[in-house]
Amino acid sequence: MEYRELGQTGLVVSRLCFGALTVGPLQRNLSPQEGGAVIRRALAGGVNFIDTAQLYRSYAHIREALKGLERPEDVIIATKSYDFTRDGMAASLEEARRELDLDVIPIFLLHEQESEHTLRGHRPALDYLLEAKAKGIVKAVGISTHHIQGVLAAAEMPEIDVISPLINATGIGIQDGSRDEMLSAINFASEQGKGVYAMKPLGGGHLLSSWSEALSFCLEQKCLDSIAVGMKSFEEVDNNLRFFNGQRDLPDPDKTYRKLHIDEWCIGCSMCVGECPNGALDIVQNKAVVVDPDNCVFCGYCGSVCPEFAIKVI
Repeated sequence: MEYRELGQTGLVVSRLCFGALTVGPLQRNLSPQEGGAVIRRALAGGVNFIDTAQLYRSYAHIREALKGLERPEDVIIATKSYDFTRDGMAASLEEARRELDLDVIPIFLLHEQESEHTLRGHRPALDYLLEAKAKGIVKAVGISTHHIQGVLAAAEMPEIDVISPLINATGIGIQDGSRDEMLSAINFASEQGKGVYAMKPLGGGHLLSSWSEALSFCLEQKCLDSIAVGMKSFEEVDNNLRFFNGQRDLPDPDKTYRKLHIDEWCIGCSMCVGECPNGALDIVQNKAVVVDPDNCVFCGYCGSVCPEFAIKVI
């Protein structure tokens, strides 16, 4: 396993980061024991970096994975919160410490920042995290974002240590520009000394048909210190470990068990319905639903136009 310093944080992370969204209730909904075992498999294979969020509800799974480790504090966990007030962020940080059973949270991010304007609106929460960092409760502070303008704004802020941007080979999910424009922003952030770890390298599952090419694209980007890949089974962990350890002649993952997953935060905008070439989707009670499963071919066209990134092939 390759390890890199995450920007100038002093935190050395594995190039493969375990994305913990997939084990939680928003996706595969594994029990804490089941999900913890999957995470523990990755840790045993050399992964030392886990990405989660308050929204994902996977703290219990990570806590299970850390049980019995000689030095659980050596596992670098990044979590996130949407809170924008001082009191709200204080509660979010304490929840993370309590639910993960950790005194110190290595990385805490403002979740899904769009631009300098949203960062300005979240300033009270950011200030609280900076105070927590000064007290040693948090080691590094940053943002996650699906927006190029979010990356550029955070890159200009000396108090921001880490950025987790959405980037993948086709640019699926980038909200305000192209893949190459996002890469340019990420390179700029890296040049400013920010630690950068990618999210959605497989486009929420839409790039599974070109799994090896999609991961290779991210691994080739020198500006990415680590790449968060969602994993929900021993097989997925083992395949990703092999790939990140240099074995490139692996077959693409078995797609027999794929399904279209629509997250609870779907806003019912109907963009996906208009984009589906097979008439598999419709809006029911203000939410997108699969009304004709036999016609869904997992092409991913629906997810590519979803403004909330609420539809994924998993």
